[in-house]
Amino acid sequence: MNAMSDEVIELPVPEDAPVLARLFQEDMNDLGVETTLDDLEALASEVIADANAEPARCVCYVARLKEGEDAVGVVLANFHWSLKFAGRALWIEELYVTPAARRRRLGRRLVEEVLDWAEAHGIRGIDLEAYQGNTPASILYRSLGFYRLGRERFYYRLGPAEFL
Repeated sequence: MNAMSDEVIELPVPEDAPVLARLFQEDMNDLGVETTLDDLEALASEVIADANAEPARCVCYVARLKEGEDAVGVVLANFHWSLKFAGRALWIEELYVTPAARRRRLGRRLVEEVLDWAEAHGIRGIDLEAYQGNTPASILYRSLGFYRLGRERFYYRLGPAEFL
């Protein structure tokens, strides 16, 4: 039996909030960004509600190795207006698969789910950011048809600067 046949890509449910918070925190820890699990669990709860709203207020999917098991991967995309695409677009904020579940094409399948959703909902394009030196991410995105932009990204934090 093919191992991929048991793997599931689906919308998250409210019970996923603690697991998504842990996945978000794993990713932030890998990047050297300090976060609190409580803040991330509250965020995960909001993301889950927004992804399941009608109409959706964000796009989020989780990957599970088997139906009913905890999520081992997550993708989160937010809406924005894009001059480049002359319309509504998505920004992939998060794509993360826990190290123990990598090399099963789960990241690819999560992004493909977002691409399918975007196409079905009239989205004009998708932007994302990958960290320099993240060769697997660069290969994944290019293999899916993403193009590199010659841009530099900046941020400005409002409120407490304890994280970043």
